[in-house]
Amino acid sequence: MRPRKLIIVTVLCVAVVAGVLVFVRAANAGTNIKVHAGAGIRPPLDELGRMFEKKTGTRVEYSYKGSGCLLADICFSKQGDLYIPGEQFYVDQAKERGFIKKSALVAQMSTVLIVQKGNPKNIRGLSDLTRKGMRVGMGDPNAVAVGRAANEVLVKAKLLKPVDENVAARALNVVELGIGVKLKHLDAAIVWDATAHLFRDDVVMIEIPEEWRVEAPIPVGLLTFSPDQDTAEQYLNFLTSEEAQKVFLKHGYGLPPKPQEHERAEKQD
Repeated sequence: MRPRKLIIVTVLCVAVVAGVLVFVRAANAGTNIKVHAGAGIRPPLDELGRMFEKKTGTRVEYSYKGSGCLLADICFSKQGDLYIPGEQFYVDQAKERGFIKKSALVAQMSTVLIVQKGNPKNIRGLSDLTRKGMRVGMGDPNAVAVGRAANEVLVKAKLLKPVDENVAARALNVVELGIGVKLKHLDAAIVWDATAHLFRDDVVMIEIPEEWRVEAPIPVGLLTFSPDQDTAEQYLNFLTSEEAQKVFLKHGYGLPPKPQEHERAEKQD
């Protein structure tokens, strides 16, 4: 993310950035860890936080926002223990700034299309999003991982410009897109498969062809300025365990790619 884009993200997130300032560590050090986490990953992380607290007595406190907003928070405050965005891109940006001590992959998401329940507009694929009058939802590519991914999908499909003309909302987190389709404010949106799972009773999911879809491994990064490195690393290791992977699978996520597969994919990119 270029410095100018980081400034843009900071402006976009100014209404919520103040929230990071309440990341005040409990007087009894070691009983709390603070995690900057993508809003779309909330369901499994909430459950895993409760499990970790039950196992260890350490409470996990999350700040949920779009991945880009979280990066702006981290750059601004230099507080927190872990960073869990919706895409490796953001951890790489944090690494470049010297904010990440170590990282690992914990799950994986894929892009899908969601439409209103019953599919009243008879949307069958991405090309239908170019029809006149369509109200399409997209994540803001400067603020949220799914926005970057949706742009990549549409570039691959050679539909970016015509679909962009029908974009009615650019969300700062992926959950807003699911709500927009559920409440019929949007006809369709490009989201993660895990988001579609979250709204499975209220929307219809349409798969994106393999040659166009984007796979996004979910990383977790241990922040260098964490005041409790041992506990933060303990939680990172817990998120990579088989026990945690079962929770991610239950919530509609895929297993993370094996390290060698991930390295190969990064080289191809």
